[in-house]
Amino acid sequence: MQRPYRLFTLVLSAGLLVLALAWLREAQQYDPEDSPASTAPSAASLGSRPVAPAPALSGTRLRGALLRTDDLGSSWGGTQGAATWRDGLLKGRADRPECQELLDAVYAEDLLGEPNGATAVAGFDDTEYGAQVRYQVGAYRKAGVDEKIAHVGELAGKCQEFTVAGVGGQTYGARVEPVEIPPVGDARQALRLTVGGEEGNGDALTLDIAALRVGDGAALLTHGGLYGINPETTRHAAELGARRLQQAVSPPPSPTPARPSG
Repeated sequence: MQRPYRLFTLVLSAGLLVLALAWLREAQQYDPEDSPASTAPSAASLGSRPVAPAPALSGTRLRGALLRTDDLGSSWGGTQGAATWRDGLLKGRADRPECQELLDAVYAEDLLGEPNGATAVAGFDDTEYGAQVRYQVGAYRKAGVDEKIAHVGELAGKCQEFTVAGVGGQTYGARVEPVEIPPVGDARQALRLTVGGEEGNGDALTLDIAALRVGDGAALLTHGGLYGINPETTRHAAELGARRLQQAVSPPPSPTPARPSG
């Protein structure tokens, strides 16, 4: 009468042993680092993780910040090349070193220094009066470009009047004065350089120059001509260019797609 009971007990013991062995095997394979709690970053690790830098100004974004032909008026079109007055009146030897530095920077269009990233440029010709506009934008380091902009102001203050000996031996009188532009950007400097004709006679070049910074981007605008220029064109181009550069530096966030109803 006791054999069925013993058989049942043996079967039950064997089953419990199998379950125990299976549990031990699973416990040995379990790795606490694989648990959800261990894979989630801790507050300490989040605090020590380096923050990704803001995206750099790409060439595509900078090209979107350029001026366009229809921004300047009906008489303006795409440039046909550098005007002859660039070499004739901007390339020469000034009578003082600080004025030579300013003249060289204006001629080379290097008032902002070397960019540390992408650049983009656009040029325009006024078919009615022969004036030219050149607008260049680029990615720059804030501190470096601010120093350059401030230095341009210092040179302009020292070179209110000077003389230039042209490459052909001609002597030109030059004058520098400040130019009013809208209070745009984080740093700005604008001036007007006037270079007279030979020995004070003949046509005179009038060249407006505006340098400005918006965030990590900077722009250099030049607007010049031999028969006078419209100061309103300079102001409008500087203001519009700064606004577009601001959009390139801090583009609006992409709209969040609406969730489907229901």
